[in-house]
Amino acid sequence: MVSAQTQNTVIDDQILTVQLTLSGAPLSLPMVDLRAGNGALSLQFDHLGDELKDYEYTIVHCNNDWEPSELDDNEYIDGFTEDRITNVANSFNTLAQYTHYALSLPNANMHWTVSGNYLLKVIDKDDDDRLVIVRRFMVVEPFWRIDAAFVRTVKVDKLNTSHEIDFDIVTKGARISNPQNDVQVYVLQNGRWDNAIGPLKPFIVRSESLSFDYQDVVVFPAGKEFRFFDMRTFDYRGEGIKIIAEQHDNYEVTLRTDESRFDRSVSYQVDADGRFVVGNNNFNQTLLQCDYANVLFSIRQNMPLEEADVYVFGELTDWQLKPEFKMSYSHDARMYYCEALLKQGYYNYQYVVLDHRTGELDPDGFEGNWYETGNQYTILAYFRPFGARYDRLMGAVTLNSARQ
Repeated sequence: MVSAQTQNTVIDDQILTVQLTLSGAPLSLPMVDLRAGNGALSLQFDHLGDELKDYEYTIVHCNNDWEPSELDDNEYIDGFTEDRITNVANSFNTLAQYTHYALSLPNANMHWTVSGNYLLKVIDKDDDDRLVIVRRFMVVEPFWRIDAAFVRTVKVDKLNTSHEIDFDIVTKGARISNPQNDVQVYVLQNGRWDNAIGPLKPFIVRSESLSFDYQDVVVFPAGKEFRFFDMRTFDYRGEGIKIIAEQHDNYEVTLRTDESRFDRSVSYQVDADGRFVVGNNNFNQTLLQCDYANVLFSIRQNMPLEEADVYVFGELTDWQLKPEFKMSYSHDARMYYCEALLKQGYYNYQYVVLDHRTGELDPDGFEGNWYETGNQYTILAYFRPFGARYDRLMGAVTLNSARQ
């Protein structure tokens, strides 16, 4: 069971739209070079209402499995081990009032000194130092090169539905006395850790490279291109939107009712690989004028599924099955539906089905799988030689299946 304190988590239901990305790249994975300059990472989030909160943050170094490492904080932090978030601004000309908080890392007060996995934690000082936000990020010292390629899976039943990856790690003369114990590798699909493959050990060890040429091991269901809607303005209906209604204190947005794609092939289209970006298309308006809306999702289904629940899923849910995104079934309308409070922007999403009997997500569900789908895959190579006290992240590479 993964602890809530070691995965992406928002514990305060008044905090919305939490994003940790590379600065200036809102669709990026939060992964930076060990030598990155100040401001390489950007944390953004909102607190509903006009109350000014006193938030502090810290970073925690972790092993490759996201459990805190043995290092003391002064062994991986240069500067303060805790600091306040001071970049604060109020929304204006919005129906939903909120306070926006921003933080750049590293900064003059706090800088990491070793590579590996990190947790960024935000504490509410006004509420007995309550933990309210956890975000994962990775710091890489790019000494190792990773050469990766997509290959056709040997399993005939997966040929049209899955992506398989083989790769080699060129260690560039590094002394690795026991590769099977010292090197561990993870592969992520679209930046997700919930379905990551790993830790993987080398399949073949050569003089200056490690081969991960497994058969039917690094294989992911390909899924389909993500569904999307464009809510960057309330002046007209963007793509995927059916109705926009302005109430006295909020907007109500109804998306077009979706259909199951389980048995349909879908042509390739550029998407955001499940992510979202906050934005405002109105002329001369800033991001502080982005408003919130109650967004109604729906998908047609003649009868409710037996022994299963349906969820809206994507980066907008932290790649988790969140209660507020669990869908209800309407017998009259013959569809599943749910409503969620979301900020103006462009969103990717999909529908997933949780099977009660297995406790697992149905690999097909409402979406199905098609090998022509474009996904991003990230390979992370960790190294801990005998006697070391933490996992170094020695190399990382991201490749896109749409370009295979």
